Amino acid sequence: MFSFESYPTLPGIKVNKKNVAMYGISRIDDDKHRTHAWRVSLKRRGKSHVKNFPDKKYGGKRKALQLAKQFRNELVHKYPALTRKEFANIRRSNNKSGISGVCWYVKPYYLKAGEKRESAYWEASWPTTMGESEYVTFSVKKYGNEKARSLAISARLRGLKKVDGIFWASQRG
Repeated sequence: MFSFESYPTLPGIKVNKKNVAMYGISRIDDDKHRTHAWRVSLKRRGKSHVKNFPDKKYGGKRKALQLAKQFRNELVHKYPALTRKEFANIRRSNNKSGISGVCWYVKPYYLKAGEKRESAYWEASWPTTMGESEYVTFSVKKYGNEKARSLAISARLRGLKKVDGIFWASQRG
């Protein structure tokens, strides 16, 4: 049987055991509408998976929580979280280069006489540790547009080789 508690996490990140035990599970206590339940809510590859476990229906708060955890564990086994590498390769809607993590920039700068100039470059970026990323730039003036783009793509691919672990959209607490 699959155990969520043994699910891999990000290297070097300490995870609170209580947060892991309650991953994807929240409590609903609404006296006005007489709703008391545990809710399992996970999103995997764009699809939401939600199920409520009412205390009354499942024989009390403890039993409902136990069933919610079992259901959550089955969901995580059936639909594993994205790896950090998979998440980093998702092409965003504002991506114009065609390659995730590779962008073309034009940066303005001013000469001493006040004349405005622009510096164009390609940038490659990739995630490193939790909430951090690394990037490198390649000047269009120095390498030419195609070579700078090619170098940025190569740098991105090399950077992604070092990325491991699973993606956590957020951490509790």
